[in-house]
Amino acid sequence: MRYEKLSPTLAVAVDDYARAGVRALAVHSQNLGMVSVDDTPKPPRVVVFLHPKAGADLDHLSDLGIEVNGAAGSDGVRTAIVPMDSIDQLSEDGAVSRIVPAQRLRLLMDVARAAIKVPAFRKTAKLSGKGVIVGVVDTGIEVGHPDFAGRILQVWDQTLNGTGVVEGAYGVELSGAAMVQSRDTVGHGTHVAGIAAGADPTYTGVAPEADLVIVKSDLMDAHIADGIRYIFRVAEERNMPAVVNLSLGGHADGHDGSDSLSAVIDEAVGPGRIVCCAAGNEGNLNIHAQVLVQKGRTRTIACAMARRGPNDPAFVAAYNGWYSRADRLEVSVVSPSEVATPFQSILATGSPSKDYQLPEGAVRIITPGPDPANGDHNFVVMIEPAPTSPTAPAPGGQWRLRLKGTKVSKGTVDVWTIDERVSLFSGRTVVDNMKIGSPGAASGAITLASYTTKVEWENMFGDPFTAGLELDDVSDFSSEGPRRDGAEKPDLAAPGAMIAAALSVHSGAQPNFLVDSLHTLKSGTSMATPFVVGLVALLLQRQPDLKPAAAKTLLRKNSLIPGQKTGVFDPKWGYGVISAKGL
Repeated sequence: MRYEKLSPTLAVAVDDYARAGVRALAVHSQNLGMVSVDDTPKPPRVVVFLHPKAGADLDHLSDLGIEVNGAAGSDGVRTAIVPMDSIDQLSEDGAVSRIVPAQRLRLLMDVARAAIKVPAFRKTAKLSGKGVIVGVVDTGIEVGHPDFAGRILQVWDQTLNGTGVVEGAYGVELSGAAMVQSRDTVGHGTHVAGIAAGADPTYTGVAPEADLVIVKSDLMDAHIADGIRYIFRVAEERNMPAVVNLSLGGHADGHDGSDSLSAVIDEAVGPGRIVCCAAGNEGNLNIHAQVLVQKGRTRTIACAMARRGPNDPAFVAAYNGWYSRADRLEVSVVSPSEVATPFQSILATGSPSKDYQLPEGAVRIITPGPDPANGDHNFVVMIEPAPTSPTAPAPGGQWRLRLKGTKVSKGTVDVWTIDERVSLFSGRTVVDNMKIGSPGAASGAITLASYTTKVEWENMFGDPFTAGLELDDVSDFSSEGPRRDGAEKPDLAAPGAMIAAALSVHSGAQPNFLVDSLHTLKSGTSMATPFVVGLVALLLQRQPDLKPAAAKTLLRKNSLIPGQKTGVFDPKWGYGVISAKGL
C-alpha cells in the first residue's frame, strides 16, 4: 500500500475495512462518498478524485473493477468509483499520483432585485439572459413550475439508477416530457434556479429568459465536479455560453483552493464558462480555531461535542487541521475526564493513523506527511463518543486538542470542525475568519457573501413576520474569508436574506415563509449566489466569450462596502454589495 498517495481519511477507511470488513465503513459514510456499505450483493466502493500523472492513460484501471468517469484521454483530475478491495493495487499504479475520497457537501426577489438595480439595468441594456445557459448543480428542480416553462433543456439526475452520461456512468439524463421523473424533494435547487432565472410578474429572476441545465446531485463533491463538466459540455454542444451555480460547501479541505473540486473548477472555467459559489452560512458558528504554537510549548483547543445517547447511532466528530510545511508538530487528544492520548508525530511511512481508547470514546489521530496539493501539513482527529449510560449522568467538561511544537518556523495552526452539527470550538482559540471552504475557495470561482435587503414580510395568509437580521447590512450568518493562504475571498456580496423565489411542490414548505402558492422565502449565501449567476448570464448575453477574470473584475468594480471607497476589501463583505447600475 502506498499510503502517501491516499488522503488521510481514505487511508483510515481502508485500514478499517481491512481489519473489520464492511461493518467498519458505516461510520465513514457520514462524511466520505461511500457506496454499497449496507448488506447488498455489491462490494463496498468509494467515490474518489483521481489525480493522474501527466499524460497517463487510465483505461487499464477497469481491470481492477474501477469505473473512471469522463471521456477517455481527458486531462487533469478525474473522478471514479473504486472497490475498496482495489485501493491497495490502485495506490501502487504508476499512472496515479493521488487518490482523494469524495466528501459530502452541505446545502448552504421583489425587494432584492430593485436594491441592486437589476430591473433598471436589464431595461436599459435590453438584456434578459436569452441565449445563455444557467446551470444549477443542487437538489434538482420542479420541472413543472410555471416560472421555468419551456426553458429547462436537460436534467442529469445523478440519484436515479441509469447508464449516466459522458462525464459519469451513473444517473439518468432526461429531456422533454421525461424530465418529470426527476423531483426536487428538498426545494433548495428549485429556489436557487428561480432566483437566477425564474420568470414571474412579481418574483422574477435576474435572467428570466435564460435556458436551464440542471444536475440533481447526491452532493458528493466528486459528482458535483462531474456536474460542472456536464453543464459546460452541453453548452459547448449547443454553442451557448454558460454560468454554473454552486450553492453548497464543506470544510474538509485546506481552505486555500488547493482541493480537488477547486482544481476542477479552475480547469473548467474559461471564456464563456463561469462558476459562482456560495461563501457559506457559518458566520455565527464557532467552526474555526487558530493557535500560535512555539517550539517545545503546547497549545490547547477546546471542542464542545454533542453527547451521544444510549440509543443514538454512532457518529464521529472530525477535526481538520493545517499548518506550514516549515513546521513540525505533535498532536494529542484529552477526554472530558482528563485522560490523554500520547503525543503523535508525523507518520510519513506506512499508515498515518493510530487508534486510542479513552474512557469517553474512541480517538483516531491521523498525521501524514506533507499534502501533495499544497505542501503543507494536514492532520485529522476523529472522535467517536461512547454511548452515555442510561443510569449515569454524562461526564462533564469538553474534549481538547493539544498541539506541541517540535520544529517551528511560523507556528500558526488552523483547525476546522467538519460538521458543526456534531462539534464546535469554544474558548479563546475561536477565530471568526477563514470560514470559506471548498468550492467557494476556488481561485477560478466568483464567491458570494449574503447582504440583507428584507427583514419584514407577510405570508400568503396575511400574517406579519420579522427576521432577526440587520437591514442593509452584510448578513451575520455569512461566512468570512480570507483563504488560509491570505487570498481574498469572498469576492462580493449580493442579496441573500428572505429572498422570494420558486417553490417545489414536492418539498415541504413552512407556512410562515410562503408568499403565494408558487413561491417561498429562503435565506443564505445559497440565495446570494444565484443573484450573481443571473447577472453573469446577462453579461454573457452581451459578451458570450466573457472571461471569468474579466467578469470578476467588472463585478468588483461595481461593488461597494457602505461607507467605504470602491476597491476596498473586507473579509466579511468581499468588495461589497454588487450594483448592476454600472455594468
